Amino acid sequence: MLGAGIKISSECVYQFTVVLLVHMKILQKVDLWSKCLLQTYKNRVQHEPGIQKDILHWMKNEALAQNIGLGGYDGGIMLDEMSIQEDLELRKKGNSFEIIGFNEGLDETNYMKTLCSGKESLQLASHVLQLLFLGHTGFRFPFAHYPTTQVTPSELLLIFWQSVQMLGLFGFTVTYVSLDGAQCNRDFMKILIDGKTSETMFSMSIKNMYDSSKPNIHVIMDYSHVMKKIRNNISKSGLLHTHKKVLKFKSHHIYWEHWYKAYQWDIAVNPFKIYQQLTMEHFFLTSQSKMRNKLAEDVLNENMLHLMQCYQISMKEKGDELNSSIEFLKKTSVLAKNFRDQRPICQYSDKRLDENREVLNWFRAWKTSIKQSTEVKDKEKCLLSFQTREDLTSLLVGFDEMCKDRFQRISSSIIPNRINSDVLENIFSQQRGLHNGANTNPTYLTYSRTMNTIILGEGSISRKSNTGGLSNCTTTNIYTTGTSKETCSEPCKKIRKQ
Repeated sequence: MLGAGIKISSECVYQFTVVLLVHMKILQKVDLWSKCLLQTYKNRVQHEPGIQKDILHWMKNEALAQNIGLGGYDGGIMLDEMSIQEDLELRKKGNSFEIIGFNEGLDETNYMKTLCSGKESLQLASHVLQLLFLGHTGFRFPFAHYPTTQVTPSELLLIFWQSVQMLGLFGFTVTYVSLDGAQCNRDFMKILIDGKTSETMFSMSIKNMYDSSKPNIHVIMDYSHVMKKIRNNISKSGLLHTHKKVLKFKSHHIYWEHWYKAYQWDIAVNPFKIYQQLTMEHFFLTSQSKMRNKLAEDVLNENMLHLMQCYQISMKEKGDELNSSIEFLKKTSVLAKNFRDQRPICQYSDKRLDENREVLNWFRAWKTSIKQSTEVKDKEKCLLSFQTREDLTSLLVGFDEMCKDRFQRISSSIIPNRINSDVLENIFSQQRGLHNGANTNPTYLTYSRTMNTIILGEGSISRKSNTGGLSNCTTTNIYTTGTSKETCSEPCKKIRKQ
C-alpha cells in the first residue's frame, strides 16, 4: 500500500511538472504587460475633487466604445456620501508634493462661508460625495466626487446643476436624479420642487435650466432607502413603552408583533418552513442590520404576505386582527415586485405602472382617513412618518412621470430594477473592502487612487441592461479626447511612444 501511495504521488508530481512546462512555453509567446506599464496605464488619469474634463472625455470615449446607442446617453445622476477617515496626507504631483484631505467643495460655497464667518478656515474632510451617471441602457460611470464635511443642500444644488451642464456639453442628457432620504438630500429635493409636501407632490419634474429643448429632470427617491424607512416605521409600531408609533388602518392596528408572531408560528408548527429566508436577524435589528436592503425587502415582499395570510388562517376567528397588516403587505409587496423587476417597461399603459399608482392612492387614502377621523387623537402616531410619506410619493410620482415623458419622446424601454442606488453602494463596498482590505473608512487619498481600479475592474455596462455592447476584449483609449475605438493592445503602443 505504501508503494502504491508513493507511485501515485510521483505520478501527480510528474503531471504537475508537465503542465507547468506547457504553461511556461505558452507564456513565452505572449507579450505580457509589465507591472510598471500596468501602473502607468491605470494611473494616467488622476481623480481630483470636482468635475474634471479628462474624466468626462474618458466617459464619452467609453460610451462610444461600448456602442450604447442614442438612448444610452439619456440617464440619471446618482449621488450619495460615504464616510472617510479625517487625515492629512502627502501626494506627489510632478516634482513636488501637495497636502490633501481638506474639505474641497465649490468655490462659491467657500467664498460664502468666508463672507459669513469673516475669516478663511480649512476643515478636514469627513465624507466623500460621489456622483455617477447611469444611462437607461445600462451604461454607468462615476464622473465626479467631492471631499466634504457633509454637503449642505445649497451646495448640493450648485453641484447638481454644474453636473447637468458639464454632462450636456459631452452629449449626455440628465432625465432624473436619484438620492436617498438623508435630511440634506430631502432639503435639496424641496429646493428643486419649490417646497412641496406629500399633499402637494403631484409632479416631481423640473425644467433643465441650461437647455429648455431637453426633457424635464425628474426627482426620484431611492427605492431601497424608501423600503428601509417603511420597515423602520413598522418596527416602531406596538404597545410597549419603547414603541413610538401605533400604526392604524381602518379599525385594526399594524404592529411589528404581527410579523414576529407569524415567524414564530412558522418555525414552531410547520415541519418545512413556509418562508425559508426569514431569520431572527430580520426582527432584532441593530444599527448595522438596519442598513441592509435585503432584510427590509424580505419582510415586505410577497413571501411575507403569503406567510401572514397562512398565519391568519391558523388563527381562525381571531385572525381579523391581522387584516390591516395584510392589507399593508399587499401594497408593499407590489412595490418590491415592480421595482425589482428586470423586465423592461416599454409603454405607459404597462400594468406595473397602474399598480404603482394604486399603491400611491392607497397610502394617500390612508392618510386622509386618519386626518379626518374624530376618534384618533395623535394622528401622526397612527401614520407613517411624514418623511417616509414624502419619499414614497417622490419615488412613485417621479418614476411614473419619467416613464411617461420618455415614452412620449422616443420608442424605448426602462428597466425598473436599475432605478436605484445599488451601483453607488457597490462602489462604496469596493472602496471599503475589495481593494483596500478590511477597511471600514479609507482616507481621501486611498479613495481617489482606488477609483481608477474600480472603473477599469467593473464593466461599464450593467448586467441588468437589456441591451448589449461590444466584446469584452474592446476597451477605450482613456488618454485621448478622440472618438476612436482601440483594442487592448493599443494603449501599450501609445504609452511606448511617449
